[in-house]
Formats: sequence, structure tokens, C-alpha cells
Amino acid sequence: PKDIETQHTLPEFIQTRGGVALRPGDGIIHSWLNRMLLPDMVGTGGDSHTRFPLGISFPAGSGLVAFGAALGVMPLDMPESVLVKFKGEIQPGITLRDLVNAIPYAALQSGQLTLPKEGKINVFSGRCLEIEGLPDLKVEQAFELSDASAERSASGCTIRLNEEPIREYLESNITLLRWLISEGYEDKKTLERRAQAMQEWLDNPVLMQADENAEYNAVIEIDLNEITEPLLACPNDPDDVKPLSEIANTKIDEVFIGSCMTNIGHFRAAGKLLENVSDPLPTRLWISPPTRMDKFQLEEEGYYDIYKKAGVRTEIPGCSLCMGNQARVEPNSTVVSTSTRNFPNRLGDGANVFLASAELSAIAAVLGKLPTVDEYQQYMNDINPLSDQIYRYLNFNEIDTYVESANSAEIPTINIVNPS
Repeated sequence: PKDIETQHTLPEFIQTRGGVALRPGDGIIHSWLNRMLLPDMVGTGGDSHTRFPLGISFPAGSGLVAFGAALGVMPLDMPESVLVKFKGEIQPGITLRDLVNAIPYAALQSGQLTLPKEGKINVFSGRCLEIEGLPDLKVEQAFELSDASAERSASGCTIRLNEEPIREYLESNITLLRWLISEGYEDKKTLERRAQAMQEWLDNPVLMQADENAEYNAVIEIDLNEITEPLLACPNDPDDVKPLSEIANTKIDEVFIGSCMTNIGHFRAAGKLLENVSDPLPTRLWISPPTRMDKFQLEEEGYYDIYKKAGVRTEIPGCSLCMGNQARVEPNSTVVSTSTRNFPNRLGDGANVFLASAELSAIAAVLGKLPTVDEYQQYMNDINPLSDQIYRYLNFNEIDTYVESANSAEIPTINIVNPS
């Protein structure tokens, strides 16, 4: 078949033109691409979830993306922006996914977003989403917010972060890129150029910032002190956000923890919540880490043993159920998912899908229903004290196996010409 032939020939085609090709089983392209970004980068991609947590990106059709790749430029009418400003402190038990859902929830309350398809109002549609007020997020966390701008129908998204988390991320990614060279990934020169460009930024860091007199189509302020319970997107519309208290005790048949909206912290949290489960789960629970590095580290830390004991169906790193054309949930089932979107029939025929955090999803998998707010907080009390241990991200420059391989890699000689 033609698609299988393309699967075999496309990597070489990309690599011989200076591109980087991933391998089967490596995982989700969005999660990988984030590891290759620079903080002042403008980019594009042929999927709606090409939403950089650093710099800014504008997804486009594949033809326009190819145009940009070949010429290094693409036509773009700069859109208006909507500013989302968070203030206050994140409350106990509240996750980044709840803050993702807080954005459409706030717009629903103010009338800037409506649910009916006919005459729909959507302040975000076609506009750039700019997010402020969470400057100390890790870059992996920031991606949850930028990634979900696709579901807002925004043209792009940018998040204002402090230098420290960006520096931590780039130092990690330099090691990862050189580890890729040691593993035989191509194009080696492209990988090394990017590693050197990251080091140059670290030596002279410059952050993107809005102009002081910037004008916005709308400004939405969200008080974190007022978000005291989880927020979920209800079936089957990512805009239809409700507090947990309004939908608690809904029976759940299947649960999916995976997609580009997840990182290793989510899978550790799920593992801790499943650790003491002795009875068979009343739901079918699917778990699919975003990259093979996440899978390897989770295996090393014993989390796959916990998943196996709990009867979890583990998928190879990748999109899995979120893709909508691979595995499927049972027809007409009710599902809690960490995936990007819950459009009708995407995860399964006639399925009703709630979008929620990995933590709430794991609790629903254990209970067979959406928990009450009290039940949710009781389970979260078990993992809140372990937050520093659970929400550690993959800093490859601190993991011996990656550092040793990166240090022993045959680094190609690169001549970088500075246009200035």
C-alpha cells in the first residue's frame, strides 16, 4: 500500500533535506517539537496542536507549511489578540487542566463565548491568545495552556514566562538533542545547530514581551483564588465547561490518560492514585505516555508495575485514543479523558466524553463515576504532600544515561554564520 511505502521512504526524504525524522514508537510530534524550540521562535505546523509553549506558532494547512519549510517565510495577516490574565494563588487540588478549562468558563460567564453552533459567539476565534500571570510555570506545564488554544479556535498562543523555567528547559534539551545524535538520529547537523543556538540564547537570554501600550480585542481576568473545585469540559464540546459539583456522580465506563496535553507528572500522579487499589477497576483505563522517554522513565520508577497490577491497558507512546482513528472506546460509553478535544464520535461511536485532568481521570477510573468535590479532595490529599516528587519533569541533563550518551556522541562540525 502507498501509505506503507511512504512510511519507509519519507524519513530519508526529510533527513536528506536537513530535517529531523522521528521513529515509530517515539511518540507525539508536538511533545517532541517542544524540545527543539527557541524562546524567540516563530513557527508553524500542519496540525492544529502545533502550539509552542515558547515563542509563538501559527498552525496552517500542509501546503502552506511546506511553503514555509522550503522558503523560510510564510504569508501571515497578524491577528488581534485576546489577553488572559491570571491573578491570585492556585488553590489546593486545582490542576493546570482546571486552569485550561477556566479560560472558556470565564468567557462563558461574561458572554464572550456561547455554546449554540448557530450564531455562536467566540471571542478567541481567529485571534491570538496571550496569557500572563503564571510566570513560574515549567515549560511542560505552559504547554497545557498553549496546546488548548486550538480548542478555543485561536490563531496562536503565547505565554509570558520568567527566564528561570526557560533556562531549565533549554539546558535539558541541549542534552536531549545530543543524545539523539548519539542514537543515530538525522540530520545530525540540524540537531547540533539547534543545540548550539540554545546555548547562545542561554548565554544572552532575551524574552518575548508585550509592548507596554499593546491593545487587545478583549481582556479576560481570572482569579485563581475563586477556582476551588475542578472544571471539566462536558460532552461533547470543549467549550461546555462546568464545575465538578454540577456533574458529580455521573457513571463512567472508560478513562483515557494520554495525548499531547500530558507530561510525566500526570502519569506519576495517576500511578500514586492507583497504587493502593486492590479490587478490579470498575472502568476500562487506558494509559499512553506522550513520548518513549516518558515511558522509559515511568518503567524505571516502577509505575508500569502499578498499572499492570491495576489492570490498565497501556498503549505505545503516541496519540492513541485522542487521534480518533486508532483504538476506540466502546460505542455509547461515557468517558473521562485527558485528550485535547471531545467532539462527537471522536473517541468512539456515540461516546460521551468529559475532558478533565489526569488526577480527576484516575479518581474516576477507581470510583467508576465522577467523584464529588469532597471525594476528589480526599484522594488529592494523598498526593498533594508528594507534589515535589510527583511533578518532577524530565531534565535530561540530570539523568546519567542521557548525559553519558550525549557526552560520547560524535558531534558534527558546524559553521554558524551570524547575519549581523
